[in-house]
Amino acid sequence: MKGRKLEARGNRLNLVKAQAEARKKVLKEKGLDEEFIKKDSMMRHLLAEARKVKRSIESRQREPLKVEQVKKPAKEAARPKAPKPPREKKPKKEEEAPPG
Repeated sequence: MKGRKLEARGNRLNLVKAQAEARKKVLKEKGLDEEFIKKDSMMRHLLAEARKVKRSIESRQREPLKVEQVKKPAKEAARPKAPKPPREKKPKKEEEAPPG
């Protein structure tokens, strides 16, 4: 559905309902019973489309959730960190002569 406005969705719903009623009328004129009409693939498709449009209309009518932005507490006056003491170097191991 490309129309995002509520009016466009309402028009689409009316169109789909009209198509479903027309299809049902044609099938009844052919002498088919209600059980077959319910199983007809085109009728199932049209009714599914109608449900889809109804859901989209209902979701657009709901009020959007009001989300308050939470302000993060400012860091302690944004003071600079104390410098770290230099790392102590490990003493080098003396290389031993290989046995032999």
